[in-house]
Amino acid sequence: MQQLFQCIDQRKIGIFESPTGTGKSLSLICGAVSWLMEHERVEHERALADQNTDKEVTTAGSTNTAIIKKKDDTPDWVQQHRAVSDATFERQERDRKRQELEERVQRIRDKEKKMRESMARKQKRQAAAVHSIGGYRPQSGQPSKKKKDQDSDDDELYDGAFLVDEYDSDDNQKGGRSSKGDSSEYGNVSKEVMELLKSFDAKEAAHNGRRSGFGLDDEDQEPDVLKIYYCSRTHSQLSQFVDELRKTSYGEHLHVVSLGSRKSLCINDKFRKKASTKNPHSAGGEPIVQVNKLNDACLEAQKSGTPSEQRCEFLHTPSFSSSTSGSGSRIGGLDDDVGGQAWWKKGSNSLEISGDEKLLEFRDNTLAHVRDIEELAQLGSELETCPYYGSRQTVRHCQLVTLPYNLLLHSSTRESLKLVIKNNILLLDEAHNLINSLLQMHSVAITLPQIVLAQDQLRVYLARYESRLSSANEGYIRVLMRILKCLETFVQTWRAGPSTSLVGATTASTTMSNGVQRHFKPTDRVMKVNEFLHAAKMDHINLFKAHAYLETSGVARKLQGLHESLQRKEAKKLAKAEGRMGNNTAGRVKIHPSGRFNSSTVGSQPATGAQTAQKSTTSPILLVVDAFLMSLLNADNDGRVIVAMEDEGVVDGGSLDEGGSSEQAGSLVGREKSQVPVLKFMLLNPANVFKPLVEEARSVILAGGTMEPVSDLLSHLFPYLKDPTASLTNGLAELQYPRIHRFSCGHVIPKENLMAIVLEKSAVGSTLELNFANRNQDQVIDRIGQSLANLLNMIPDGVVVFFVSYSYMAQVLARWQVTPPGGGGGGGATVSKTIMEKIQARKRVFVEPREATDADRMLKEYQECIESRPEHDLGQPTTANAGPRGAVLFSVVGGKMSEGINFSDRLGRGVIMVGMPFPNKGSPELQERMRYMDQVQQQERFLSTSSSPLKSGEYYENLCMRAVNQSIGRAIRHQGDYAVIILMDRRYGAPRIRKKLPGWIGSSLETCEQFGPVMSKLAGFFRQKRTSATSGVSHC
Repeated sequence: MQQLFQCIDQRKIGIFESPTGTGKSLSLICGAVSWLMEHERVEHERALADQNTDKEVTTAGSTNTAIIKKKDDTPDWVQQHRAVSDATFERQERDRKRQELEERVQRIRDKEKKMRESMARKQKRQAAAVHSIGGYRPQSGQPSKKKKDQDSDDDELYDGAFLVDEYDSDDNQKGGRSSKGDSSEYGNVSKEVMELLKSFDAKEAAHNGRRSGFGLDDEDQEPDVLKIYYCSRTHSQLSQFVDELRKTSYGEHLHVVSLGSRKSLCINDKFRKKASTKNPHSAGGEPIVQVNKLNDACLEAQKSGTPSEQRCEFLHTPSFSSSTSGSGSRIGGLDDDVGGQAWWKKGSNSLEISGDEKLLEFRDNTLAHVRDIEELAQLGSELETCPYYGSRQTVRHCQLVTLPYNLLLHSSTRESLKLVIKNNILLLDEAHNLINSLLQMHSVAITLPQIVLAQDQLRVYLARYESRLSSANEGYIRVLMRILKCLETFVQTWRAGPSTSLVGATTASTTMSNGVQRHFKPTDRVMKVNEFLHAAKMDHINLFKAHAYLETSGVARKLQGLHESLQRKEAKKLAKAEGRMGNNTAGRVKIHPSGRFNSSTVGSQPATGAQTAQKSTTSPILLVVDAFLMSLLNADNDGRVIVAMEDEGVVDGGSLDEGGSSEQAGSLVGREKSQVPVLKFMLLNPANVFKPLVEEARSVILAGGTMEPVSDLLSHLFPYLKDPTASLTNGLAELQYPRIHRFSCGHVIPKENLMAIVLEKSAVGSTLELNFANRNQDQVIDRIGQSLANLLNMIPDGVVVFFVSYSYMAQVLARWQVTPPGGGGGGGATVSKTIMEKIQARKRVFVEPREATDADRMLKEYQECIESRPEHDLGQPTTANAGPRGAVLFSVVGGKMSEGINFSDRLGRGVIMVGMPFPNKGSPELQERMRYMDQVQQQERFLSTSSSPLKSGEYYENLCMRAVNQSIGRAIRHQGDYAVIILMDRRYGAPRIRKKLPGWIGSSLETCEQFGPVMSKLAGFFRQKRTSATSGVSHC
């Protein structure tokens, strides 16, 4: 806490490592908020001192009035008013507004406190009614629906609903600005020009009779208060942080708001139903809400001309005067992926008082108490006010804002939310994967089926509306078609070029005797951005204008709406012709009306390719195109464009191993996956993306349970902060990076509660070095299984075993179900059990599933299995009916079980890591990233005398060790917990690798050259814990 306070006070960048269970969240809250409170106190005292100084100046001016009056006839009161500075007046006005806000918030707190004291039972009944909300959707507490959904048949929408509004080119931005507000800055208009336009608009509005009374525009003139932005990966982690905040004394006085997407905050049942699809993997039939469709439903309801019954009853839009409401622009529409002007600021200040008061009531209630994202949605339901937009209005007055990574790290989303970073504090939790988050967030992929689908949609749209489109719209649509044609031609030309055999041979002819081309694929190609634009013949096209058109015109959603409407109509016609309605006919209707992707020149398996394109249309296809075009606007050296063949429908589930892939278990046996061409932009330099945040913020804090290895963070995110005069031979980050403040604390558990072992030999005495060259051998897999079966005999309760990839786990589990010849090398029995049978005799076996819903069910069964037996119950090996004692969970590094799951206490008495999860060196993305790092390192070495190794090798190891650290940290979760960690690979014993383990693990790590001593150590460790438990001695 003290270290964090000092880091913020000195305007430094902090890297804080604190293992789970050490009070990390509480320390972050107390350290950051205590600095914030102290800073506000100092600023308040300074303001009082300045005010007293101004009074003295005023008094001095009044004493000299007589002298001045001889030369000037200006009244005394005017001269005294001049003596008071404008800054003092503004400060007084700001303090007055803040005082009024605090009084309103305090009245709400007092009112709620009185109601809790006098009407406790009634409050319980009301709370029971409120908690009947399903998910985040209000089932009660909102106005009843007068009639059934109006949108039961979207196909009957009039034809003009899909026509693009008038669009003015960048030579006349006013039209675009009327529909997008501040978003025109994303076109060719600079920020300086936009500020000038805003000032003109403000003066014009003032002359048109803008009132100065109570209203939201008046509130928005207040400057942002100093605030802390707390970010984490998921809403569940943010909710845990809010729960910790409530436990502190700061929670009673701090103004806090949580930001999220419409999926989390929308309370309109009609919109959510429209955006929901059935979940085929859910046994209970819980629908899946598609965020893009939910966004579309909300934005469509805000357009001018939309009937009142189709508008959102919770969105209190301003009412416009006759002088401002005649245009056809959208009434509202701030969206985190659209970037429009805030709907509560739109137009003049002549707002309906009822709408104002509802929004202000929501804001004041939000500020009155600390609420997580679910409670914010519940509050919106109670007050009948949209919490999605209401929370954005509240940000200005909050001292603490919690939000997921993507809302802060993505520049366009950050700007659309109007988040002010200048001189504020950024606190990023779970920052161990910050680099990967930045790289993934700013990397874009588009497949050939998507390119073809976009062309087909534009062709149909242009044929349908060509006579009704303005010349500007028609021209830009043709530009988009030309861009897509260039992309398709480039990919098709690449496919026809030299190909690489899957076994390593290169040939120009890829056709097999049966006409199938699945055994060969085109050679991957990697290019810089400018090289790609030239090769694709797109270097003469103004991508800025194309992006501005897609950003402001709304053509992507119009196109998608028409596309889905035509699809549903075709499905109904086909069903009617066959005399039945059902999934059988709907499944045969393709998204693309022309069916051009069925051509053999595009894909070897047309049906599968069409299904891929269809799946990709959850989001408007032109938004994918726009994202790819935006990526091409990056600096030439900051990224690469890759064209390659990739498996379609593969979900990234685990870490890439040294020579394999991350294919899901179960998709690997007896099944060949079809491939489609993919164009990908890969970001190589995350420092330039993160740099604006670092430069604007007062302080940036990166915190996590396992931040090692830190060298990646320094070299990838902060290379520009390195002091060139510092000694490169000195490994201290404080000396090489003066602005970096690094702090790492040990675990709160005593040393005797953790046993960490590097296992170098198997149970039969063979060396365990599980690199890609030998780990796939049957003998090696058998030795791993024999060793694991013996280890499970000594570890009670639950054990989690991590494999390097899904494919390797599937291979190992399949091998363990085969009876080894001659007893598998162990015991010499004539009839031997399989390794899996030996494991199942000691522990019930669970395997990590693919789907998240199945994972929850599996974890529940895993816990029930462990808790059904007494603690420390190992049974007697000689007892025939002993049965399983506890459970073992086979998981994958980088999978669902390796992060965010707490295997505390009995759920994780042992964590075993099988091998080292090095990434796949054959990946073109990894190869290019390592090549880029080598180039940067060579430039640094050319400018200095450093003899340090190239960064690519260290980066390769760091990728592996960061994944390992996350996985093995699943076990010890609190002060009284205890567990063993076994690293089953001799390479973990290398000093270079040991340094990259967390300090609290590395300090306890032992290397065992023989298997026998490991069994003795395990027996003694758990014997001591069992004795302590029976004698009533605490583990800590």
